[in-house]
Amino acid sequence: MPARALDRASVASIARAPGTRRPRATHRLAAIARASVVRTSVGTATVRGTVRKQNEDRYATWTNTRGDATAPTTIASVFDGHGGSAVSEWLRERLNDMIAREWAEAEFSLDALRTACLKADKELVQPPEGFFASFGERGVGGAKCGSTAAIVALYEEGGSTRIATANVGDARILLIRDGKAVQLSVDHVPDDENERKRIDRGNPNLRKSLVSFTNGSWRVGGVLALSRAFGDSFLKESGRFEGLGERNADYGSGFGLNAEPDCYIESVTEADTWILLSSDGLFENPERGGGGGWRNEEIAEYLAANTSKDPEALAKDLVAQAVAKGSTDDVTVTLLRL
Repeated sequence: MPARALDRASVASIARAPGTRRPRATHRLAAIARASVVRTSVGTATVRGTVRKQNEDRYATWTNTRGDATAPTTIASVFDGHGGSAVSEWLRERLNDMIAREWAEAEFSLDALRTACLKADKELVQPPEGFFASFGERGVGGAKCGSTAAIVALYEEGGSTRIATANVGDARILLIRDGKAVQLSVDHVPDDENERKRIDRGNPNLRKSLVSFTNGSWRVGGVLALSRAFGDSFLKESGRFEGLGERNADYGSGFGLNAEPDCYIESVTEADTWILLSSDGLFENPERGGGGGWRNEEIAEYLAANTSKDPEALAKDLVAQAVAKGSTDDVTVTLLRL
């Protein structure tokens, strides 16, 4: 993963060694928020994967049309569904609105993103209501339906434009700065040693890891090639006396799977030109069965060479060329020009 910019405003959630604490953002929204003046143009494109029966990706853009000082100007999200599209569709319809509501109440912007993600996932894994419904599968879309997410919120603070980001799973966020790609997300996959250690910290069986190499890739519980995701209720508890609880934690699963996002804040500089959100199908990923695609540096070079092009046209180009490069997965791109 490329190194992140050293001049980021603050970091609220990072992959860390056991025992270290997460730093918090250092600003109060309620005290200094004012009407946002961020201006950006947005383009989006999506395509069904060549080996997929349906496109399970979704995307959404929320715009602050009222000039509300307690909300961001823009919230953009990309969701990469698996096991069906029900969870990604639920997130498309609801998550950005949940973030906007939490934003007005939160002390810190990143708290709003984190709280909205966890509240959404708690709803997604609940059992259906009613007596007869209890005989069916738990969770929206069924027990094995889930989704990743990449989220960007643009807002104004203290005379500067800020970018607040959150991701759950391996959907990715890139900031193009000085013609180079700065990744503002963490790929939450069991291939990552830090994620494997996090998962096994709650493992009651010291002889066998909860992550195993199965069918050509690392998988949680031997089945899921993600270490964090929305949904997937068969690996999570619901708070209603079923499922497996993560040891010494209020939220999670016996398999270490949760929807805890990694969150960052960046200050927009004159060197920043684009923000890209994408499902993992855009990127080369042969080691996890995704086939060919773009590398971060290639995307930065391509965007730097096409600054005059419309964001929608560029998003379509990126998606089409990912397929031409060999991507077999669903591919969705949202591109914001700064």
